Amino acid sequence: MALNTVGFVIRQAFVSLKRNIWLTIASVLTVMTALVLLGFSVFFLANTSNLATVFESQVEIAVFINDNQNREQVIDLRNQIQVIEGVDTVELTTKEDAIVQFQQSMGTSSLLEDLGDINPFPDKLTVMATDVSLVEGIANQIADMNGIDKVRYGQGFLENLIQLTQWLRWLGIAVVGAFAFASFLLISLNIKSNVNSRESEIRIMRLVGASNAFIKWPFFIEGMLLGFIGGVLAIGIVGAAYVWFLQYMISAVAFLPIVADQMFIISVLGLMLIGGMTMGALASVFSVRRFLK
Repeated sequence: MALNTVGFVIRQAFVSLKRNIWLTIASVLTVMTALVLLGFSVFFLANTSNLATVFESQVEIAVFINDNQNREQVIDLRNQIQVIEGVDTVELTTKEDAIVQFQQSMGTSSLLEDLGDINPFPDKLTVMATDVSLVEGIANQIADMNGIDKVRYGQGFLENLIQLTQWLRWLGIAVVGAFAFASFLLISLNIKSNVNSRESEIRIMRLVGASNAFIKWPFFIEGMLLGFIGGVLAIGIVGAAYVWFLQYMISAVAFLPIVADQMFIISVLGLMLIGGMTMGALASVFSVRRFLK
């Protein structure tokens, strides 16, 4: 396409947007609304997935060692557990460390004396798995080892936790999928209505011998512009709302694991803009095709 033709096509796109100002405004608002819903759904998915990951990362296996095991045997048990497939870390808390920590938590330093120098705490190994689904299998393997007194990993609760985290992830994916489909449908229907209102214009261009490509390009550019403007407005709304949400959550409930990574937020907002432009352009091209057959 020659440069003068490109210039003409771009000018025609802007002229058409100005000439059909109310349809243009309606299309921009539709794109904006659709992208706002989609943007919020993506952040919802990110936070539900992050919440599920944090829950899973806090699941640990508490392994209590028999009192008849000496220090070398305890170290050997730790080394055996460390090489089990799926084990991430193994941390040893000796009985001496355990009673010191308990005394500190109680604000006393004479507990051991009060107990007649008898330490009731066993040596303990805290085991973290690489994946929460492996916890039960690892715990069963550890329980079969010699020298192990008890193994605790939240039996009963763990199964419910896995179901909860899976439900959170699937819910987030379903919300994003539903709003992505709704966004494309809303944008397509609105832009299709815009194109249909100019059916006579398209037919006149065909009668004077304009090629299909020459007819399509102004609509393609219009769709991109509508998507761009709607995307910029949506970015402003979603970005400002999410920043406010972050600040509120950090000050009100700081213990909740809210996604606050700046690069991730910028990436989502950037994808919203690209998505709006892409959907606008595709919806315009698909809508004008039926007049060119």
